[in-house]
Amino acid sequence: MKDKPPMIHSVSTMEDIEQLKKLPNVKYINLDITNPNLEVIYYLIDNGQNYSYSDMIDGKNGYIYVSYDIFRQSELFILDIINNVDPNFTQLEIAKYLYIQIGKNLGYDINILPDKNETFNLSTISTINNIWGCVYNTKGTNISFTKLYLYLCKLAQIDCKLITVSKLGYLKNILTIDNNNIIVDITQDIPFIQSSFQTRNFLGYNDDIELDKKIGYIKDNYSEFRLQTALRNIDYSKENFFKEILLKTQDIINASEVKPIELGTIYSIIFSKYCPNYDVSINNLFINDIYNNKEHFILISYDNKFYSYNYNKNSFVEISYEEINKNLKNKKIGIYLNEKIPMINQKLSN
Repeated sequence: MKDKPPMIHSVSTMEDIEQLKKLPNVKYINLDITNPNLEVIYYLIDNGQNYSYSDMIDGKNGYIYVSYDIFRQSELFILDIINNVDPNFTQLEIAKYLYIQIGKNLGYDINILPDKNETFNLSTISTINNIWGCVYNTKGTNISFTKLYLYLCKLAQIDCKLITVSKLGYLKNILTIDNNNIIVDITQDIPFIQSSFQTRNFLGYNDDIELDKKIGYIKDNYSEFRLQTALRNIDYSKENFFKEILLKTQDIINASEVKPIELGTIYSIIFSKYCPNYDVSINNLFINDIYNNKEHFILISYDNKFYSYNYNKNSFVEISYEEINKNLKNKKIGIYLNEKIPMINQKLSN
């Protein structure tokens, strides 16, 4: 019995491309992201229409493939980040710049979390574990965030590796710059980056304000320090203090640029710090669109008042209990699993 012609081909060099041209049955390409070759990448962008793509790390072939269109669009975005790196940046500055770019553009997807969903789409989880699927969907996982950061660093000729730090396979990156090792955790820093807070997980360089100014991450200061000034003079005895906090903080953190799950994280920090004695709740809900996709939004409530951030209006808006209740009953909106909303859950159960 003759061996079947290969359908999968691993590509690192232009020699691999020349071999690919002689393999008409190949449909799937594993592209090496630990030793990226720009000539190979540009060739596939221009000529790779007949293939699907997965990322290969240290010779280990990927198993999650995305279409050429997703690969091409995402690769052009990645190359745009690399091409916009200031040639005068040091390696450390480049590494932090690339870190910030991931955090600014990508977010976590609540719809893939099993503790928040009765059912979820396994194919969606698979797609965003692929680095090009992650970029295309602007949503990712710990796996794709760390792989993407590895890839960007390698394209910028920075020594970067993946390291596993838990029995469950949680990943971080380790950089070697000027003979120093720097452990970074982009997954945990995304909410802080989107809100222009100090990073928490770029070890050794989280509070280097001059570095962050130079790479264009901040202009004057970090958002959390600007929040201190803005919230210092709020009169918490006033009836509308809760709304005043939301309206003041939304501009400081540029809430329109913060994705919902990250927005919830940041407001949990804000209310824990500035209103620790007030019973503020932050909950995750979703809108059902015509395709039955879940569009995530957060609901912040206090003293029977409910607010949600409206990305079209670029502002928090108040929502009445009656409106929430009506849309829950007609299933236009839903509540993610394990969410307890004061008054709403209580009244719905009565």
